[in-house]
Amino acid sequence: MSHYKITDTADLAMQSSVDPKYPKTEVIEESQREVFNHEKYRSLGWIQTTIILVKLCFATGVLAIPYAFQVVGYAPGIILLIFWGALATYYAHIMFRFRMRYHGVHSIADAAGIMGGPIARDITAGLFLLTWILATGSSLIGLSQGFKTLASNHVCTVLWTLVAAVCAALVASIKTLGRLAVLTWIGLTSIFIAVFIVVVGVTQVDRPAAAPLEGPYELKVMAVGSPGFVAGLTAAINLFAGYGATPTFMPVISEMKSPKSFSKSLFSSQAFLVICYVSFAIVVYLFCGQYVASPSLGSAGGTIEKIAYGISIPGFIMTSTLWVHLASKFLLVRILRNSKHLQDNSITHWTVWLGSTIGISSLAFIIAEAVPFFGYLIGLIGSLCCAPTCLIIPALMGLYMYSEDNSHVVQSIIDAYQAGNVGGAFSCS
Repeated sequence: MSHYKITDTADLAMQSSVDPKYPKTEVIEESQREVFNHEKYRSLGWIQTTIILVKLCFATGVLAIPYAFQVVGYAPGIILLIFWGALATYYAHIMFRFRMRYHGVHSIADAAGIMGGPIARDITAGLFLLTWILATGSSLIGLSQGFKTLASNHVCTVLWTLVAAVCAALVASIKTLGRLAVLTWIGLTSIFIAVFIVVVGVTQVDRPAAAPLEGPYELKVMAVGSPGFVAGLTAAINLFAGYGATPTFMPVISEMKSPKSFSKSLFSSQAFLVICYVSFAIVVYLFCGQYVASPSLGSAGGTIEKIAYGISIPGFIMTSTLWVHLASKFLLVRILRNSKHLQDNSITHWTVWLGSTIGISSLAFIIAEAVPFFGYLIGLIGSLCCAPTCLIIPALMGLYMYSEDNSHVVQSIIDAYQAGNVGGAFSCS
């Protein structure tokens, strides 16, 4: 097996988890096992963590789900939502177990480094950053659409996207998740209320916003759709994207007061997501059919659309903020891990931190303008980024832990034979 050495205070902990001559756990104090040991970086309780996990997922992905139902039909859509949710939760728990076994792991890039060495670490690091730059771009599209709707299309979309990127960069520059927790509550509440308004609104309007203004129309609600391969695959990926933020859960654990309580946050947040996704999507699709909008906040149209977008703006801002913040925190740890500047308020610390938040927000702005199609960008993120980071790498983590456990079992048998504690093979003893 290839072992990648994580430096700084995690060195001894990593050694204790990998080297058979060390016990697997409890070798050093917990504060020494973590990337951050200052209390300002370790302030999240499990309830605050639950809210952050929900907000990381309950974002742009939820706005693409009703349109995906329009492609595959509501029966496959519901099945896929439940299946993806269960699979994402399972693999997120594997990431948690891996992270707790190999203390000092801050991200999936560190995990890849343990399994495959520096090259695997660097490739995964690039993939992680690409994922959240693209994801932030999708959030900026949703936020700019909200601004544009409120302004009745009187201002260029590029300007609104720029405003959205500036908002994300400013708020994401708050240094710790603990200080962002209150804003995360506000953001989650706002986007949940906005979605709820749309759910109620589509049941009250005479016809969906995209339907013909006059005359008869047909919703064409399908229990089972018959899309082509590309359209069906894109829709399935869009449904998966609603759970695609699970790789960001690992950095969140590093800022918990008690990382061991993460399981409660994980299962609570994912159960909430599945219930919300299924109920929201089925109502909007049944009442809008082929005329469902993407993003779905525009499905009811008119005043309801403006109210929904207006209320959702803090939610979109916090979505962009959390993604920019965690991607920037990844860079901060990667660059300053072996330095006293990681947790100090030094010029070096602030230069790296603000350079990361501004740089990632700028790249996300460019992405949002280069691919200004919401559904297709979500599909791109799901297929190119979320599949390896949410499914493939966590699966390898599980296999790695399994193989290590089995190797220790084999070694114990060898040691027992050498010590003469058991009889020989085919012996009468």
